[in-house]
Amino acid sequence: MAREIRGFARSYEVAGDMSGNLFRFVKLSGKTAVAATAATDPVVGVLQNKPTAPGIAATVMIDGLSRVVAAKAIAAGTVVYIAADGRVTDTAASNKAVGIAEDAATAAGDVISVLLKPLGAL
Repeated sequence: MAREIRGFARSYEVAGDMSGNLFRFVKLSGKTAVAATAATDPVVGVLQNKPTAPGIAATVMIDGLSRVVAAKAIAAGTVVYIAADGRVTDTAASNKAVGIAEDAATAAGDVISVLLKPLGAL
């Protein structure tokens, strides 16, 4: 079962409905949080809630142990990277590691615990 140890989290307003992006990485567009849409996106953290309309606060975990949606099967202990839709993968498409999987994902869509790597070090 995926677990979480909250590290540093902060709030950003959203530009639209982000309710379908729970436990996925987000990036910034100006001062608002938006869904990550490419493996090369400069992500800021993992969305922790389901904001449904523009101007609502998104809670974004920047470091700590976070639940994250897997894009495919991933072994525990594997370095993970951003997939094109904000999920994590073990394939280094962007060569920007975002953390280490503490749980195994047996299939795409599994929610796993990821120890987030400080994003400033990427």
